[in-house]
Amino acid sequence: MRAAFLLAPLLFFASCGDPPNRLYGSVSQVYSLGFNQTQVIRASDDEVSVEYLSTSGQTVLAKVAKVTVSIGDIQPVAGMDIDMTSLLANGLPRGGIERVESTTTDFALQVGKIHFDQEPVADADVTGWFRTTLSDPAPGRTLNGNFQDKVQAQ
Repeated sequence: MRAAFLLAPLLFFASCGDPPNRLYGSVSQVYSLGFNQTQVIRASDDEVSVEYLSTSGQTVLAKVAKVTVSIGDIQPVAGMDIDMTSLLANGLPRGGIERVESTTTDFALQVGKIHFDQEPVADADVTGWFRTTLSDPAPGRTLNGNFQDKVQAQ
């Protein structure tokens, strides 16, 4: 009886973890972060995007957040914290975030890291996270996320 009494709270708290797909941060005071679907897309050998979508049936109403990162010169990717603000050889940042509703809003990053637990290759199940601090259009606000999905090739 005593063991059952002690075990019940442990089971409750173990079931209260974060959902595998989540968006959060202080940018929620400016933009809605509500979404109901994610997708991870390997667009080329160089680029991976994680998209948080607001959908109705099969119709995409908005890309609440689209996180894109260039990984072509990084091997292996799995297990690394990738700095999205580092510059590529062409002078562009390695990664970025945008929001696509009726118009597209590009978020400039002050700080940004993304992490894939597994290699993001076509048909692989991947989990990971990203953490950012924005510099524009919502300076100092944070936008963070967790993701878990099967990688789609495009």
